[in-house]
Amino acid sequence: MPTVQNLTSIILALAAASPWLSAPACGAVLSQAAKRTRGLLRATRVNGQPQLSGSDSSFQNPGLQNASATASTPHFAAVAPSDAVALGVVSAKAGGSSKVPTSFRQFYDAHQGRGIWKWSNPLDAYQRHFAPMAGTPLKLAEVGVQSGGSIQMWETVLGPQCHVFGLDINPATMSFQDSVTTITIGDQADTQMWQNFYANVAQGPIDILIDDGGHESHQMLTTLASTFDNLTPGGMIAIEDIHGEHYVESFFVPAANFLGMKTGLVSSVHVYPFVLLTQRAGNDLRAPLTFGGTSEIVTGFDALWAAVPRHPGGHIILENAGWGPFLTTAGLTNFFRLFGELHHSVWYDVPTGCERTPAPVCSVNVQDGPMQTVISGVHIYPTRLVVEVTASPAVIQAVRRGTQWLPY
Repeated sequence: MPTVQNLTSIILALAAASPWLSAPACGAVLSQAAKRTRGLLRATRVNGQPQLSGSDSSFQNPGLQNASATASTPHFAAVAPSDAVALGVVSAKAGGSSKVPTSFRQFYDAHQGRGIWKWSNPLDAYQRHFAPMAGTPLKLAEVGVQSGGSIQMWETVLGPQCHVFGLDINPATMSFQDSVTTITIGDQADTQMWQNFYANVAQGPIDILIDDGGHESHQMLTTLASTFDNLTPGGMIAIEDIHGEHYVESFFVPAANFLGMKTGLVSSVHVYPFVLLTQRAGNDLRAPLTFGGTSEIVTGFDALWAAVPRHPGGHIILENAGWGPFLTTAGLTNFFRLFGELHHSVWYDVPTGCERTPAPVCSVNVQDGPMQTVISGVHIYPTRLVVEVTASPAVIQAVRRGTQWLPY
């Protein structure tokens, strides 16, 4: 597979083609307050306009800068995610939200009680990837359960046969343990903790793992490496809150090295803004992914960029037999670098400063970067790449829900 071109010119072209990019766009929830701000650029509001601050404000992706130029600069107008997702309808679990939800978003928006704080776009991803398994026996593990609201979400939306295994460093989360919830206190960066968890707590493979924990590269990589071989066929691991392009080299490239060695064991890899989701091979029909809108098949990056403006709300399929398999270390590394700007992270909170407090009323909003305005998801399969094109400016936002919060 050829190496990818430097994205600097791509982003400049995107910005030039998108007159509304200078206006702030709102977007998705932070789930664990102070931990979630690592890698983010803050946009404070001055005279109604966002002003950047933070240690990453001058960051440029070294991996992408060093990539050789192999395609022409694309010029396409910005066009937000397709709404073509299936809704899983299940009954609410006692003690959860008072409103019976039909989707993760509906549960989240109506939730009262135990606190929950997640970004909006992972909820949409979980609707696509997890909701089709609702109503079936599931073992689901979540790293970082904090105030317990997410436990209620998993059990409510996925149904009464879903057993949640919560992992956290806060002993106070033990209060959430019951007949359908098991809590483990431990450090996600500790491989021995994981060995004990799968051998003695989960007692076998699990179906889903969500990493909403410490968000440091070494923690996420340990979780990925410790969990992948402990997934059931068709099982999935989702890693949230990967904020900032610096994670391309510190997390995504090492993840590509790991997954690339799992020849024949990886079914697909999915990249959304701030999210990496991997499915183990063996049962793809557990949650088949569909793509909406118009589509076009291309054979190279030049053609892919050119096709994007022709398919707002649709998708582009890249296939090229001459490149060989896509789910290799080299293939995944190239794709992760090419689409690294999906993790561009500039944000502002409302009210200002609330994200560093336990205030129940708080939202954190992402100011979209140029690539985030036009691409909502990238899906890597053994012989094809699917790029989803946004239909309107993306809204990625994290709004706190609930009234009962454990101290951090």
